[in-house]
Amino acid sequence: MRRPAPYAHAVKGFARREFQLMLLRRMSDYQPQLVQAACAELSATHTQYMQAHHRWQTMLRSRSAPKGLSLYEAALGPADERQPVPYGDAVLTAHRWRLAGLWPQLRWEALVGTDDIVLHGWLVRAPDTAVPELGPVQGLAPWSCVVDDVLARYPAARQRDPQVPARWAVDIPADSGGMYQLTFVHGLLQQVVP
Repeated sequence: MRRPAPYAHAVKGFARREFQLMLLRRMSDYQPQLVQAACAELSATHTQYMQAHHRWQTMLRSRSAPKGLSLYEAALGPADERQPVPYGDAVLTAHRWRLAGLWPQLRWEALVGTDDIVLHGWLVRAPDTAVPELGPVQGLAPWSCVVDDVLARYPAARQRDPQVPARWAVDIPADSGGMYQLTFVHGLLQQVVP
């Protein structure tokens, strides 16, 4: 008789579809219409995506749920890709999962340190997909690119941590002076503000 995976009871019913729904919650602060269309694509109701977000937050804080990398593996299965990432004197491991559905060209990446502690997680472009053509900064469309796409396209871009969970910022100098501020949620572009 096969034994259930450790912590299976804590994450039962929460898999890649629910994980994508969970990601949508913070994106709805910026792009409610895109989130509504994404929910329809996943055949999910507003209530279901709110429940997915709540459930993930509960698992993050639960004593009975797995921690760090084990939580991702319990919900998403083993990583589809693993890659060492040098970081100063240390070497982290990037674990990546396909999230077939909303973003087929992207992967969820968790940067994992010692003791399987997840230091950072966000959406990244799949290694086998081309970076999209990115035109002028002011014309970038929501959900069209991830942080690394922007950093590769605009050499003057500078990252900034807004100190808000799930968010990231990139500042790009404008040709006319001033700055464009790009806001990302879970690594995916949400808005460009001059």
